[in-house]
Amino acid sequence: MNDKILSVLKVVFFAFCMFLIIYGQRTVGKLYLLMQLVGLAGLLFLLWNYNRKFV
Repeated sequence: MNDKILSVLKVVFFAFCMFLIIYGQRTVGKLYLLMQLVGLAGLLFLLWNYNRKFV
């Protein structure tokens, strides 16, 4: 896949994960906690994906 397209997809995925975390934090309930955890898992995946080329 083209590097520019992959970079754009990563930025969109990052924004989506941040949205899940922020929206889930502003409300109360188990579903919103799950949204936060999915957003956090997405951010951890992006961090792992970035760092794996330096190992």
